[in-house]
Amino acid sequence: MSRGWDVEVHQNRYLGEGDTAMQAVVTVSARDDGGAGGSRPSGAEVLLVDCSTSMRYPPTKIAAARRAAAAAIWALPDGVAFAVVRGTERADLAYPAEPGLAVASDETRAAAVAAVERFVAVGGTAMGTWLECARHLFASAPDAVRHAILLTDGNNQSQSAEALRRELDACEGQFVCDARGIGDGWQRAELVEIGRVLRGSVDSVVRDEDLVEDFRALMAAALAKIIPSARLRIGVTEQTTLRFVKQVWPSEYDLTSRCVRDGDGKTVLSLGSWSAGETREFQLAVEVSADAPPEYGSDRMLAWVEVEGAPDSAAPVLAHWTRDPVAPTLVDPKVRRYTMHAELSEALVNADEAYAAGDHARAAREWGRAVEIATRTSNKEVLRRLARVVETDGDDVRLRPEVTRSELLNLLVSTVSNVGDEPRDARPAPPPDAEPAICPHCQTPNPSGARFCEECGERFDGGAA
Repeated sequence: MSRGWDVEVHQNRYLGEGDTAMQAVVTVSARDDGGAGGSRPSGAEVLLVDCSTSMRYPPTKIAAARRAAAAAIWALPDGVAFAVVRGTERADLAYPAEPGLAVASDETRAAAVAAVERFVAVGGTAMGTWLECARHLFASAPDAVRHAILLTDGNNQSQSAEALRRELDACEGQFVCDARGIGDGWQRAELVEIGRVLRGSVDSVVRDEDLVEDFRALMAAALAKIIPSARLRIGVTEQTTLRFVKQVWPSEYDLTSRCVRDGDGKTVLSLGSWSAGETREFQLAVEVSADAPPEYGSDRMLAWVEVEGAPDSAAPVLAHWTRDPVAPTLVDPKVRRYTMHAELSEALVNADEAYAAGDHARAAREWGRAVEIATRTSNKEVLRRLARVVETDGDDVRLRPEVTRSELLNLLVSTVSNVGDEPRDARPAPPPDAEPAICPHCQTPNPSGARFCEECGERFDGGAA
């Protein structure tokens, strides 16, 4: 099967006099064009299951971990390479018995499930060692779609933060890892960092029994991947600087620090594995040098974005300076959507910090702000989780008395991988045959619907010449 890529830039390209910053949302879609251009790559899966002592209390946690791992193993199709790692202060290969990856079959699946059923919760927590083990296991399947699931109930207490960061750097681009928290002792920052660097989703379960369906869903999504890896390339002009790059859908991560420069001086970003038809969105900001004079009356390219190896996917980020005071103030709907989602994340983090500090009044205000933003953006999943934590009566927002720490953590992590429904472009496309507005004073052509001439600054009567 042959595959291609589509890249589309969404922005308000108009800048006012003195403006130098431009933001845009880039939609990247992998398509399957059909035909006989290649074969489906093999898959490789590694389960990293926390078996530290804290998983023993309550005993439903380790029992849920066993059941969820077994469900994921039974979901493996024949021929998929896989392994199961028992994670404590070290990584022990639970299955197969010898170092390497097993090949899924009725026999190996049953043997792996039997190994999982023998899991006991004794030991510390060093997630970097688990990831290192996965990296070495995946090395034997370099051409496969490589995916791991990491489950933990605690923090990385048996390993330094620096050691975990070093291992994450070594794993980046080698495989995708979805991270899951269970119970009430895991750390949001650690799971988010794993998901961010390894381009996976991050979430938790409130009820231990929900872990089985979550693992099944993660496995189904991983098995649908057909593109082992992809990279995004961002180029800028000599007068433009790239300020940040974020993935904003379906998971929200600031990826600026994960960018590298290639031999051509372009910014390159690893995107992990993809399914045919999958779409992701990225927000970027560029800034034009203050020494670069604005060009009125025409578009200037500030940057361009493409999928590496697919030059036909390249799409430009443009700027168009104008003296119309209204046009630069309009915000592209996609930029607005993700700006509001960032505000939602900030409100939830602020609420959690205030609550932990005992400032329940501020926490209630921040949760109220989160309810307002999630309602305005129709984020049903975040609203569902908020309803478990707070109750509202008009403008009054208060914490439910029976709320648990697991529910608070589940809400806190909700915005990372629950940005909302699949994005759609809310802007109507301009008619392809729109006539330019001709200035009656200097005869300069202006964009259709312009209210001011970009050349001489004269106002058009009625908004058009």
